[in-house]
Amino acid sequence: MSNLTVRAIAGVLFSAAVVASFMLGPWFAGFLFLFFSVIGVHELYKLSSHLGGYKPSEFAGIVIGSLIHLITLFVIFENGSSSLFWILLPLFILLLAADLIKLNPKALINIAITSFGWCYVSIPFALIVALSMITGQYSYELPIGFFLILWANDTGAYLTGKAFGKRKLYLSVSPNKTWEGLFGGVLLSILVGWGLSEIFDVLEPKHWIMIGLIVAVFGNIGDLFESHLKRTSGVKDSGTIIPGHGGVLDRFDGMLFSLPIVWVYLQFIFAQF
Repeated sequence: MSNLTVRAIAGVLFSAAVVASFMLGPWFAGFLFLFFSVIGVHELYKLSSHLGGYKPSEFAGIVIGSLIHLITLFVIFENGSSSLFWILLPLFILLLAADLIKLNPKALINIAITSFGWCYVSIPFALIVALSMITGQYSYELPIGFFLILWANDTGAYLTGKAFGKRKLYLSVSPNKTWEGLFGGVLLSILVGWGLSEIFDVLEPKHWIMIGLIVAVFGNIGDLFESHLKRTSGVKDSGTIIPGHGGVLDRFDGMLFSLPIVWVYLQFIFAQF
């Protein structure tokens, strides 16, 4: 099969798995995205190893990142106490001690990269599942709607860029991206957001449209950021787990930056009720 065919088949299967996980219930989605989170943290640390020989603590990073994810699920789905997050503090202190005791001059940078993995990867993957409970009861509409908008942004940018792209968006980081593609992605994201308001009544149309705009803007920033990480690391893809698409960071790069902004926006919306 051609690379385009492999990419298309893998993309359909991946999208179906994401949608099905939310349809099957919170814990199905929770553990699927925990798997993605672990792989994503591993990919980030692997990329950083190409940058001046830095060695973040992968074991500690994955363990604490997984605990962030699992505690979030327990607090959201089982009404657990948020004080459980305090468990992470002594673990972080132990991480500091383990790295600093080595007297490695790069210890502080290694610790910073380890911690960045939680902010950049672990927390957004936990939030996408928590998004299903933001109304106070489980609902698959918001996370599925978010992904449909995100995929619409990618599709609109790709098709518009292929057809009309001439002006490079950020040549030194991502030579294939164009301003025309950017605007095409923004337009399709907003249109899909408006269309979702006709299907999912969990939000008013203006809020779905706003989510479309947030995803289009911050999703592209996330895409460029991950492209910068790969370019400075000298690699084409962050991994190989998804045929034709690369790694987890390649597939979720737009989500990692846009989802926290959507989360904050929705917190303000539902705080009014």
